Amino acid sequence: MELRELWKVVRRRWWLILLPTLAAAALTLPGMLRAPAAGGFATSIRFTAATPPEPETTIGYEDREYYPWLTSEYVVNALTDWVRTGSFAMEVSAALAEQGLEVPPGAIQAGIAADNERSVMSLHLSGADSEILAKTAEAAAEVLRTRSVEYFPQFGASGVEVVALDVPAIVPVPPPLSARFEPLVRIGLGLAAGVALAFLIEYLDPTVRERRQLERLGMLVLAEVPDTKG
Repeated sequence: MELRELWKVVRRRWWLILLPTLAAAALTLPGMLRAPAAGGFATSIRFTAATPPEPETTIGYEDREYYPWLTSEYVVNALTDWVRTGSFAMEVSAALAEQGLEVPPGAIQAGIAADNERSVMSLHLSGADSEILAKTAEAAAEVLRTRSVEYFPQFGASGVEVVALDVPAIVPVPPPLSARFEPLVRIGLGLAAGVALAFLIEYLDPTVRERRQLERLGMLVLAEVPDTKG
């Protein structure tokens, strides 16, 4: 079908295209007037960790500074893997329960992410409630400082020293892109439905409007009344 034919269909059935579009816009308008729901809250804390320094011995190394830093990298890597596990979430949940907050371990684990670069670990937490998230961040830091020895016997009885490099700051997370573009998607779907409906009605309509329609059927046209509408 030529573009001119398509345009004629649109001009003839414009009201069919407009109706679903207006209906979608009417349903979407209340949501567009409201501010999109926030995506919750998030915070990040960086930590460094190392085993306690060994007492001075007569055994020397070529570079005494190398081995503490290397050990620190191994320790931070182990702690980074631990905070992603269910056991860490259970420890944080238990620490929160001592403060009177009931937060399931599954909810805590779902909002935790971690990464590390050399001797620094970045712990990321997210949640829907800013106050609970702040308490969760404090509990996570305390668990890292006090409970790691229970899960890593290789740390020895002295455990590891964990130091927070940041004070957790709770910040709102912007709404997801899907929520921000949802009104436009709905209106676009209404427009697409209107166009599809218009062409379906045009396909099913047996009315003959132009000479070429008869000629396509193999019929001979003897006369034609011109369109004088403009």
